[in-house]
Amino acid sequence: MKNTFGYTLIELMSMLAVISILVTVGLPMMNVFFESNRMISNTNDLVAGLNIARSEAIKQQIRVTLCQSDNQLACTATGRWEDGWIVFQDPNGNATVDGGERILRLSAAVSGNQTTIRSNDVTNLIANSVSFTSRGLPKALNGGVQSGTFRICDRRGLKVNADGATTVARGVNLSPSGKVRSTNQLAEIASCP
Repeated sequence: MKNTFGYTLIELMSMLAVISILVTVGLPMMNVFFESNRMISNTNDLVAGLNIARSEAIKQQIRVTLCQSDNQLACTATGRWEDGWIVFQDPNGNATVDGGERILRLSAAVSGNQTTIRSNDVTNLIANSVSFTSRGLPKALNGGVQSGTFRICDRRGLKVNADGATTVARGVNLSPSGKVRSTNQLAEIASCP
């Protein structure tokens, strides 16, 4: 007699049932995982851009500006932060890339469907750009202190976590002293567009 190896129909049906349950439960969780990772990546990119602008301003002893830019060549006053941004030397402090001003870093549009980046700044001083002095302080051309929180939101909006104090949306806080930190505290983010 010849021994044959294989699976019975009942074993195959059981295996397919287990796989279908795992896929049904697992796929939605994978989507949440990928969305959360994109949110963190976008947050870290903005934090890095602000930190590079500040450190280069101190290191080079000139004003350095980070501004929103949809083409990564010039600042865009009518654009949006999620379209991308550039960090450049701005000795005259006009938040415009002029001849001879070197672009130090650029960031393309953020990844993720329906991702928005908006400023919570009520004085509107960080609506389009953030400029750091040679001492690392965020100051506008008119001398006003630039500070506030950038809200980074995706299609989930301002979904509050189970603890009631944190949210899936992220924030990047710029203090008057120039310190940059990320947050997911509901009180600091406040809303999503």
